Amino acid sequence: ANFVPGVAPDDDVSIARRWSEVLLQAIRNDYARPTVHARNLFHISSAMYDAWAAYSEVEIPWLLGTTRAGVDCEFSSPPEMADTESARSQAISHAAYRIIRHRFVESPGADQITSDAKAMMGFLGFDTNDTSTDISTGSAAALGNHIARCYIDLGLVDGANEENSYINRYYIPVNEELRPELPGNPKISDLNRWQPLLLVEFIDQAGN
Repeated sequence: ANFVPGVAPDDDVSIARRWSEVLLQAIRNDYARPTVHARNLFHISSAMYDAWAAYSEVEIPWLLGTTRAGVDCEFSSPPEMADTESARSQAISHAAYRIIRHRFVESPGADQITSDAKAMMGFLGFDTNDTSTDISTGSAAALGNHIARCYIDLGLVDGANEENSYINRYYIPVNEELRPELPGNPKISDLNRWQPLLLVEFIDQAGN
């Protein structure tokens, strides 16, 4: 048994709100990495929007049906659904679930994050074992998995260096590190430029 994070089960909120709460809880259980999580918030929000827009005749998805950074996310149009809202909920859930599982697999709180994501899928009645990405079948779950695959692929080529834990590959600081345990700041060379900190120990907001 596991409580779903965020709003209460009987609250009248959107499916995107519920998955945003799961994502925010995952961020709380991960390392404190603002830029990394800004990217996670964008990609997962955009994936949920794509899953929603896929069933619209007006709105245009951001990645689904386009090519960005060499990632071709194929899509023509979904089959007509008797219950569009149900299909949207399922596609959104599978997209969010797959990306969250992928992005936080190395997190120090990975076990809890996985439990939360699975709890939400169970609460919504969706099958985590449905991993099909064959959108030709008309399956909303497959569409969500396909969208997730597109965003995961995009994340590996967008320059963030996700495969190597987002290690910086280009920027070189002008100033040497500030060592707070020593008096003064004798190694600063440009007061108008950023100076990194060299900490003996650092504990982030989650206690890592």
